[in-house]
Amino acid sequence: MLQKFALAFKTKTIEFFAEDEEAEEDDDTAAPADPKSEEIITGQRVVVLKPDPAPRPDPQALAAAALATFSSFQAAYLLLQTAQSPFVHDDLRSADRTAVSHLRRLSELKRTYLGLGSTPSLSLSSHLETQVQENQDLLRSFEALVNRLQSDIDGKDPEAAALEKTLADLNADCARLAHRLERACMPAEDKVEALLTVGVFDSVLRDTCRVTHRFARIWVDSMKIPGWDLRAAANCICPDVNYAKPRHFRYALLSYVCLGMFEGFDSYDFCEDRTGVELNNIDVTIRRNDSLQQFIDHSALDPMETMRDFPSCDFANFCQKKYTKLIHPGAESSLSRNLTTEDLALRQSSPLYEPFVTMASSMWTLHKLAWAYDPVVEIFQVARGTEFSMVFMKNIVGKVDMTCIDHQSAKPKVGFTVVPGFRVGNTVIQSRVYLDGS
Repeated sequence: MLQKFALAFKTKTIEFFAEDEEAEEDDDTAAPADPKSEEIITGQRVVVLKPDPAPRPDPQALAAAALATFSSFQAAYLLLQTAQSPFVHDDLRSADRTAVSHLRRLSELKRTYLGLGSTPSLSLSSHLETQVQENQDLLRSFEALVNRLQSDIDGKDPEAAALEKTLADLNADCARLAHRLERACMPAEDKVEALLTVGVFDSVLRDTCRVTHRFARIWVDSMKIPGWDLRAAANCICPDVNYAKPRHFRYALLSYVCLGMFEGFDSYDFCEDRTGVELNNIDVTIRRNDSLQQFIDHSALDPMETMRDFPSCDFANFCQKKYTKLIHPGAESSLSRNLTTEDLALRQSSPLYEPFVTMASSMWTLHKLAWAYDPVVEIFQVARGTEFSMVFMKNIVGKVDMTCIDHQSAKPKVGFTVVPGFRVGNTVIQSRVYLDGS
């Protein structure tokens, strides 16, 4: 392009200087010129045009381009790191190529600034394109960063759920410990109230019934050895009862043991003949504290050691009275042949000695606990022939057929009470009964 421009300018220059010599030329009569002479041009001025020096790039444009390229490289490097975890081969190669191209661009800008390389195009449009490319790279880097953060959030969700469950468990444990600490810091009177609940009495009652059942089973099995008629004995205890199954007569023997042991339960000193201490002469607070203290002390003792070490204590006298009433002298003599008829008291040589003392100890503990309540725990027994009530009674055999209860003419009747019921404040602990013909 520059050569064409020089030739055109040269032609115009020749024509400009040729006007001064028009007189010397013959327009119409001039002889044809020699071809060789036409190649030599004389009397003309030659102007040599030199191209302008290349403009140096603007430093501000170079700096802006360098910063934009560096930002693009930073975004490409972030994409390269993101593609490594998790490893994605295609994304890794693409990010690597992009990062290398930006490094090359930075190298060219450096060489241009030092004057060692060709001047790149740094027009306004290219500068704007660089900024657009930079913004696009930043958006891609932000997108990759958001994806990584979202992946981290998804991984933290199970950990957060586990920590929330742990926190809930710790809060529950702290609440229980705070409740226990609050109870420990209570005054003595409040501690008694917190201890004496329906659940505590019901738990001790269940333990007492379990021990009583164990003794009754041992007692019945021991009477089989000398050949006692257990069915006749059950008929003497609860006559004319229609048993649903032949072996149910054992419930009558269990009733004999339970009712015999619970007799006198409603007296303060567990006295059956009502000759004990009058309750009206005892202060309520003294009575409760004394009963609760006896309950705690006796629960911590071994009943066998108590009988051996303190044969004249109240508990030992209670065991002697109950054993004499429950165990028939004939049965005692047949079980322990080394005992004389004059000495039929409770002896350690009897096979029923340890089971009976264990049962009596449990019964004694339950009695002391009952008298620590205010008002005192009441005991009740259901009479024979009473209509069955699900509020106050529970069938010891199993569930009662509700279709029979709905008919007035077919309501089940109580044959006998096996375990008496109790009233703790406004709560009723059902009496366990055997239904006639159940």
